[in-house]
Amino acid sequence: MTTERWDDDRLDRLANSVEGLTNRVDNIANSLESLTKRVDSIAISTENNNRLIESNARVIQALANVAAEAREERQQLFQIMTQQQEEIRGIQTENRRTLDILLNQQNQGDNPTA
Repeated sequence: MTTERWDDDRLDRLANSVEGLTNRVDNIANSLESLTKRVDSIAISTENNNRLIESNARVIQALANVAAEAREERQQLFQIMTQQQEEIRGIQTENRRTLDILLNQQNQGDNPTA
């Protein structure tokens, strides 16, 4: 193994190399700090988005419940309307029969030979 003597030129090169490495480490540290801030910001945004998603899910569920209630109410209204239509048809039939009876009575009154 040979031993070299550390002269000023060699020490300067070593110092420059160390300085370059120090600058790189500082740059990496700055980049890491910047990335950490960005990750923290993304985490906050993600948390906010998750809250918004949960809120939207609750709203969607509430709307689905309202829609289901509206469907049920509409179905009940259709049933009521069907019943009322049946009642109206029955009343119309009774009215026709009554009118026929009255017209027959009137015709018998106008035509005693009939």
